[in-house]
Amino acid sequence: MTETTQNQISAENPQAIENWVRLNNEVIRLGLEWFHLVLEEYIQNRRSEIPPSNGSSENPVITDLAADWLLRSLRREEKLPTPEKIKTARNNFDNARKNMEQTGEPSTLDRLSKAFGLSPFDEDVMVMGLAPFAQAGFSALLGYAHDRSNLSQGTPHLALALFTNGNEESEALARERFSPNSPLRRYALIETDPESTGMLAPFRLGERIGRLFFGEEYCDSAVEPLLGPVPAGHCPTRHQDPVNKLAQTLEKRGLNAALILGPKRCGKYMAAARLAGTFGMNLVEMKPNKLSPNFATRRAQFNVLSREAILGNAAVVINLSAQGKFDSDEKKQTALSAAEDALRYLESLVIVISDEHPELPDWLPLLNLHALTALDRMDIWSRELAEGITITHDEIEALSEHFALGPGEIASLCKTMQTDDPSEYWSSGRKIASRGLDDLAEKIESGFTWEDLQLPEDLMHDLKAIAAQVRHRSDVYNRGGFGRKLIRGRGVSVLFAGSSGVGKTMAAEVIANELDLGLYKIDLSSVISKYIGETEKNLKRVFDAAEAGGAVLFFDEADALFGKRSEVKDSHDRYANIEVSYLLQRMESYKGLSILATNMKSHIDVAFLRRLRFVIDIPFPSVSLRTAIWQRAFPEETKTENLDFSALGRLELAGGNIVVIAVNAAFLAAAEGAPVNMSHIARSAQSEMRKLDKEPRIPWI
Repeated sequence: MTETTQNQISAENPQAIENWVRLNNEVIRLGLEWFHLVLEEYIQNRRSEIPPSNGSSENPVITDLAADWLLRSLRREEKLPTPEKIKTARNNFDNARKNMEQTGEPSTLDRLSKAFGLSPFDEDVMVMGLAPFAQAGFSALLGYAHDRSNLSQGTPHLALALFTNGNEESEALARERFSPNSPLRRYALIETDPESTGMLAPFRLGERIGRLFFGEEYCDSAVEPLLGPVPAGHCPTRHQDPVNKLAQTLEKRGLNAALILGPKRCGKYMAAARLAGTFGMNLVEMKPNKLSPNFATRRAQFNVLSREAILGNAAVVINLSAQGKFDSDEKKQTALSAAEDALRYLESLVIVISDEHPELPDWLPLLNLHALTALDRMDIWSRELAEGITITHDEIEALSEHFALGPGEIASLCKTMQTDDPSEYWSSGRKIASRGLDDLAEKIESGFTWEDLQLPEDLMHDLKAIAAQVRHRSDVYNRGGFGRKLIRGRGVSVLFAGSSGVGKTMAAEVIANELDLGLYKIDLSSVISKYIGETEKNLKRVFDAAEAGGAVLFFDEADALFGKRSEVKDSHDRYANIEVSYLLQRMESYKGLSILATNMKSHIDVAFLRRLRFVIDIPFPSVSLRTAIWQRAFPEETKTENLDFSALGRLELAGGNIVVIAVNAAFLAAAEGAPVNMSHIARSAQSEMRKLDKEPRIPWI
């Protein structure tokens, strides 16, 4: 691979910039002075060959007198040019360029020549194109030289006449320099009219190149919508050696393209940036969906993209990752087609990144990246945190273990937050990592704590053990060494079984609050599809979205999917088993906590239950537990009067029903402007019992 470099003057040295501008402007002045003499000599020679005009020309440009005045005003002297003067002017022009080269900061013309491999003839053509851009008088003179009012710019015909010695060999070579594959046109250094072809087809410098001659840098508006910045961040340490080997492969094989594959948030952008950096290049992203569908227009876009990539010393990355990027097969195919065209036409280092292997040429060198581990993320956090931010090793470890953020997300978070409070990073990490999950599941906000949960002591012990397994995952798997023994099945998978209202959802809320993690509820009955394979796709979207955030996933109505299906009697049983197996496999591999809830544990096959880490049977609450639930049912702010909690405890209702009764009783009391009393509770309890098809017997009435 040929490394293209463009020396940039340090923006930290204004004096150096000012000096370069002065010298560069002098090169331009001397170049235009030489071109003026060459053009004037051509005009004078043409005059001697062509009879004087009688003023009846069909395409009058300017009069001879006006032409003479323009020639003198541009040259600022009366005498006609001589070969010696032209040679001296050319020497002055060349010497000024050489002097700038020797300073290490060459002129714009020499930078363009080196970057795009221009020949001396190409350089002269660039000067011809610059002339009417820099000085308006040249437009009229060029029209006069062509004897056509519509040819006020340079043409191949005039360039051949001015810059070649007239023999057939040099003219044939010069014609090649105007072909579509020549550097001048391939990189859009000169612009031509698509409708005009041949030796009299005019060319010009576009505004981008014209202004660049005078040191003005900006991205061409024609390609600016096609490009975007690449996420900043450090390349994970584990990726650096493979990236370096990939660079060696490209250099050895003389290739300028590569394919990097890897799962979401593994650092593909950072690996691409490091690959570009090994060749001294920056990295920009090309947006494939912004390219024109018209082939000719798209080809022209790639010409300009190639030019801008070389001018900016940039490699181009194209992201074909499917997740959240393409909402239809048509858009995915459009992006793939754009990547293929980029590999074919874009003359820069092209790096394609994707989470799946796209259908691209087999010759592309491939780098497969693995998902980042918590240790990888710890390294990135440590490198990205600003100097002076004092977050402990344990706090960084907790962030890395619970939130599978990518390098770019960690870098962005650290850049925007300048605080020593680890809870701020935890809160932001949880928010970033859970993006996308809100559209797939119901987020449950709750303030319940262990004190709100009234369950038998042994169950409370089991629930706290579940929370401990999530919190101390790093202690056991990393420092404790179990990670080497237990490669798979690290997910904390749980089943909560019990009748409605006994506290399955509340238990999940308490654990999520204890861990300070988001809780998302997924109704399995709405995930199941009658179409083969769709249920797995729905589950995959949920788990993929949740993976980075370590969220607590609460799958309600699990009995809609589970059943005694181990004996396959028909195709429905077979596919039901596949769906269950897929869910359990994802729960086992999920890095967070996933909970199944069911009212009918007996419908779940024992073979499936054995694959779960915890199975918690939440019983209908006893009288003592119901009494305790009633005692905590009313907030301290709610005024109550003469409540008999022993009597309330004798109501055979689950905790969820008790909460509903308490709320409804508070509304009844508020309507009367009175404290909540046993009468309000009795009326609410009767209503709730009728809803449950129970006989509304109230002991104290």
